[in-house]
Amino acid sequence: MTESADTAWPYPVAPFVCHRCGNCCRGEGYVVLTEEDIAGMAEVLGLERADFLGRYAKWNKSLRAHVLLDKQDELKSCIFLNEDNTCVVHASKPQQCRDFPMKWRPENILDFCEGWRAAAGLKPAAKKTMSQ
Repeated sequence: MTESADTAWPYPVAPFVCHRCGNCCRGEGYVVLTEEDIAGMAEVLGLERADFLGRYAKWNKSLRAHVLLDKQDELKSCIFLNEDNTCVVHASKPQQCRDFPMKWRPENILDFCEGWRAAAGLKPAAKKTMSQ
């Protein structure tokens, strides 16, 4: 376990290790795409930019950016999340996804993230998405 005086955690935590629960890839919200994200994922999938955007993204007027589509399932899973909780475009996944959970995370991360819960010494989460 690692303890740090500058952490907000009231208990020692182990280093974060992703448990591939997939819970961060489900739920309400958007994955906002940068131009680099679009180019990288299109290349990994062997698509032209326009084809990639037509199949996997939509324009969000309020965000003024392209966002990934979800699977339209009950859990609002990312369109690139496989059944085994791996990512189809992992080699070039969006910056927002690469940055989670070390550069950004919601306040309720302990409610759903198995890796974060394990680092804190907690039992598995009941929630299976970021929002439910």
